Amino acid sequence: MLNERRFFLSLMPYLLLFIAGTVDAVGFLHLKDGVFASFMSGNSTHMGMMLSYHDCPQAAIYIAILGIFIIGSMSGELIALSGRRFYRGVVMASVSVVLIFAIIMESYLPFLAINFILCYGMGMQNIALRLTIEKSIPLTYATGYLVNIGRLLALAIVGQGDRKRLMQYLCLWGSLISGAMNGGFIMQTIPQYSLFPALALTSFIAVTLFYIEYTHRSTPIDTEL
Repeated sequence: MLNERRFFLSLMPYLLLFIAGTVDAVGFLHLKDGVFASFMSGNSTHMGMMLSYHDCPQAAIYIAILGIFIIGSMSGELIALSGRRFYRGVVMASVSVVLIFAIIMESYLPFLAINFILCYGMGMQNIALRLTIEKSIPLTYATGYLVNIGRLLALAIVGQGDRKRLMQYLCLWGSLISGAMNGGFIMQTIPQYSLFPALALTSFIAVTLFYIEYTHRSTPIDTEL
């Protein structure tokens, strides 16, 4: 069972990147004005552009998105600090609750407000991979993945590359892209149920994490991803 725990925890970055890509695509396509629910680098760039054009109302939207994402991460970290062993499951269950709330409110609120809700959930989701604040793994950091792919390819050319590490970064980037493709496909086929696949996956992850931690109560926590 310990090997199953390690396997699932090592799989989590790919699952969470897939979810983040899906939610980002759904939010972006719904809103159609360049606001991402989890890709904060893109939102930061847009905020800077809007400020340079003195478009304060549009810049305020991006500022709000960035602030809500930070609050989501802060909320997830508070859960992690208080939940200890079961923090990953509690964080993912909380993300599921946020998605349920977004689905319910979709009929009553403009989608910009729904994107704010999704952004809060995606900020919180990052903490499911938290070991310590110094060893956290940020999701949707596509630039970092691509830079590392380039570095590892350069090392491979001179005979020093780590193929396993290279494949890891390729798969991390691919998980994000696959999630975005999934979100785009959902929006073309069943837009009225656009958030249900992400909800199903976060719920599955939460249940699995609770089960894994419950069956490994005697093992140290936070020793692996």
